[in-house]
Amino acid sequence: MLQQLYIENFALIDKLELEIDSGFTVFTGETGSGKSIMIDAISFAIGKRADKSFVRKGAKKSIIELTFFIQDNIKKLIEKALEEEDIDIEENIIILKREIYSDGRSLCKINSKNVNAAFLKKISSYLINIHGQNEFNELEQTNHINILDSFIGIRKTEQYRQYQKYYKKYISLKKEYQELYKNYDKEKNEKELELLNYQIQEIQDLKLKVDEDKQIEESLEIIENSKRISQNIDGLYEELYGKSNNILRILKKYVDEFEDFAYLDDNLRLIAEKLTEQYYSLEELAYSVRDNTNKYDFDEYNTIVLEDRYDEINRIYSKYGEGYDKVQEFLKNAKKEVEYYEEYEEKIVDIKKEILDLEKNLKQMSENITNIRKQEKSKLESIIVDELDTLGMKNVTFDIVIDTLEKYTPRGIDEVTFFISFNKGEEPKLFTKVASGGEISRFMLALKNVISSEFEKTIVFDEIDTGISGIASEKVGKKLKDISKTRQVLCITHQGQIASYAKNHIQVYKEDVDDNTLSRVNVLNEKEKIQEIAKMMDASTNSIKALEHAKELLNKNSK
Repeated sequence: MLQQLYIENFALIDKLELEIDSGFTVFTGETGSGKSIMIDAISFAIGKRADKSFVRKGAKKSIIELTFFIQDNIKKLIEKALEEEDIDIEENIIILKREIYSDGRSLCKINSKNVNAAFLKKISSYLINIHGQNEFNELEQTNHINILDSFIGIRKTEQYRQYQKYYKKYISLKKEYQELYKNYDKEKNEKELELLNYQIQEIQDLKLKVDEDKQIEESLEIIENSKRISQNIDGLYEELYGKSNNILRILKKYVDEFEDFAYLDDNLRLIAEKLTEQYYSLEELAYSVRDNTNKYDFDEYNTIVLEDRYDEINRIYSKYGEGYDKVQEFLKNAKKEVEYYEEYEEKIVDIKKEILDLEKNLKQMSENITNIRKQEKSKLESIIVDELDTLGMKNVTFDIVIDTLEKYTPRGIDEVTFFISFNKGEEPKLFTKVASGGEISRFMLALKNVISSEFEKTIVFDEIDTGISGIASEKVGKKLKDISKTRQVLCITHQGQIASYAKNHIQVYKEDVDDNTLSRVNVLNEKEKIQEIAKMMDASTNSIKALEHAKELLNKNSK
């Protein structure tokens, strides 16, 4: 519900702050007083393209601010979108703000957060609709199918729910198929597969082992020093054991000597023991050196084999990853890619078949939905014609045309279009091409009277009483009042009969202040309502008859 309207420096309005109540509210006033200016201001606040010509002369900018209190069901619809823009909703209050600058720039805000005009329009569409200005009505051709479906209640049918289930799967598969097919190049895929298989074979043929490269590095370093190592091993063995006057023989002599007099004192005994210990230790070393005398003799062939193996390992590492683990990771991924390419074409074929099967089901389901629409559309046609007749629109012909689309949509395979003729003998034409502002308002009033919604937003009717009689005005007023029982209704009217049904009555008037003409508003009390309605029905406010009639209308209609 729109709780407050604030306008500053906009056309004839210097500053206006208006509290708006629930139910049915009318705006009345003489021609040129500024009623339509208020509708223009609201239109800009909900996303209409900015127009700097509305900025009041001498001002830098216009400010329009709408404050809404929203129900929880509306909050659930918009809070995710608002959260994505980092906009908080406190106490279910939404404030839409538009600033239009004299240089043509404009700013859009929701709860003090800057947004673009498209987002402002999106959020405002859940809160308010203006009927009578084509750019802000629900009667665009794309919405005709939603109107018909709301009347039928088709979304509650099992046929529609089943169709939705299959359609979602269909769209998901089509998207997957398009992505696959977009990236599918048979020749390129075959070349890629050939390369991957070559790389896998090259790695597998090498039969890599963990740390093999390090082990070969150590072996090659030993080979590089093998001559010196062998010379030193042979020399050490010769000194320890080989030559006639070797170290072990000399040490053995002294071991035997010291054993003979080790008993004489502790020092000699300790020397004897250490000599014996060192002798056996050197003897063990001599045996170990002897066992390695030929171990470090390498022939040229073994060296070449190791060097070739080492070069091949490093070549693979340089191509596929530095080290054993990286190469194994490449190998694993390459095998996955091969599997992917091998299954790619088969997958495309399988998805295509599944899509075709789904299309068969969708065809049958959509035909069932189409049949429901065709069976029920005549009821809506008849009801709307009757409703419009009571609203003073005689000789209306209203046709709902259902055409078949070439593709499936979330609502089936139908395109629904409203055709209408407001004059006897004329062929019905596309609604949005022939309806005037007043006709659009009354058509929407008829719709709202026969189609209910769980998401009831504020409705603004402009020009709704254009060209209708007093009797028809009575019926328009009653329907507006009936609709206002479930939602807030704002209406600009020149008809006293319509105004008499309103719960709230706001008078718009002009006032000269210094050298300026300004638009003002006045929330009327009961006495003022009677006077304003009397004036609307009779230019002479002193007409006792008009005042009595106005009082009678108010007593009868506003209760």
